[in-house]
Amino acid sequence: MSVSNRITLITGSLPERSALLCEMINSVSFQTVKPLQHLIAVDDGHVVPKLNKLIEVASTEYVIQVDDDDLLYPNHVEVLSDNLIADVVWTWCDVSGRNWDVNQGYQKGALAHGNYIPSNCAIRREALLAIGGHVEASRHHDHDLLQRLESAGYSFHNVPIKTWNYRFGLSKNTSLNV
Repeated sequence: MSVSNRITLITGSLPERSALLCEMINSVSFQTVKPLQHLIAVDDGHVVPKLNKLIEVASTEYVIQVDDDDLLYPNHVEVLSDNLIADVVWTWCDVSGRNWDVNQGYQKGALAHGNYIPSNCAIRREALLAIGGHVEASRHHDHDLLQRLESAGYSFHNVPIKTWNYRFGLSKNTSLNV
């Protein structure tokens, strides 16, 4: 089994989403290259501060936020590990439950007009700490984080390979079974 010493996965979840969390953890178990760590915090509604704490305790160069309803394809960590050439690196994905075209390359300044980079990307831990991590008051803390990284001058790189499924519209312990 190969392990990426450069990657930690972090996941925040809610108690009522335990079945989704189990599906996501199962998809992580099939990775062709395992992350060094997978840190998970389950909380009753205060996920953003927990994500920031997980970023602080991660011991690797890069952190990937994997939402509890995401499903990783077996090559996800491997493809990201092989392409860590920028501060923010992401792959393409399949989208279930919503019509959203997120599969596009980096366009400097485009984040100011809307988000097109899903949360499941590898971000240099040092960069996350430098900008203060996620902001709880932000309605879309993932998009806000990416905008602040771009404004601070961090580099972005897209790998045009689909390596995961971004699932929308799942509530509590429901599943799309994709």
